[in-house]
Amino acid sequence: MYEHIIVEVGDGIELITLDRPQVRNVLNIDMVSELRDAFEYAAGADDVKVVIITGAGSCAFSAGQDIEEMSAGTPAEGRAMIANGHALMREIELLPKPVIAAIGGYCFGGGSELALACDIRIASDNSVFAFPGPSLGVIPGYGGAVRLSRLIGVSRAEYYCMTEEWIDAQQAYEMGLVGKLTEPSELLDEAIRIAAGMTKKSLASLAALKRLIRDGMDMTLEDALTYERKLFDGLYSSQERVDRMAVFLEKENRDPEPR
Repeated sequence: MYEHIIVEVGDGIELITLDRPQVRNVLNIDMVSELRDAFEYAAGADDVKVVIITGAGSCAFSAGQDIEEMSAGTPAEGRAMIANGHALMREIELLPKPVIAAIGGYCFGGGSELALACDIRIASDNSVFAFPGPSLGVIPGYGGAVRLSRLIGVSRAEYYCMTEEWIDAQQAYEMGLVGKLTEPSELLDEAIRIAAGMTKKSLASLAALKRLIRDGMDMTLEDALTYERKLFDGLYSSQERVDRMAVFLEKENRDPEPR
């Protein structure tokens, strides 16, 4: 169905694999369009509760944007490329389902920007991140600098984007760029384990958390807390909340855990 990605759906998980290992899974215009199609499917599919995105092979999640393609592009083509990439990143952020990036090896440029748009990032301990741009006469064009500054702070974002210095896995974990580190051989299994656990949770609750955390960043504290109360009220008023709490209490009464 796709030329540049592999999509597999099962057990409530859509697994998307960037499949250009011969060029370290760099993003080109067609791959971005295919990714948009895969996320559009996830948005409308009842059998998808969590999305995982990873890279084929052991070398790279994605080593960035296809520079050969970019170098041949006209300014108009560049604008179209950036619009397509921006649309993909926003579709990931607005998807009412969790998206996990399982990052191994190189995660550079557009690959880092793709990972930043995801909700959860886990990485193998041999992964490395970088934000090249100035050396190529451009800047991160898929919102990477903006999202990075919100995640790790303005000072560090400016440092890493302007110097293009590599960030190793341990540094990425310590600064909050990724949430968990694994052995390379365990990366995908761990992503699937996390996703499988999420499929058993309330999808409405996960969607509300995603909205609260992302939207709340742009609000005052008071507005964010008001928004939290609104989201909580919607969940608390649902039949799913009643049913899930009843199941929990039934299990507790049948097999109480020591407190």
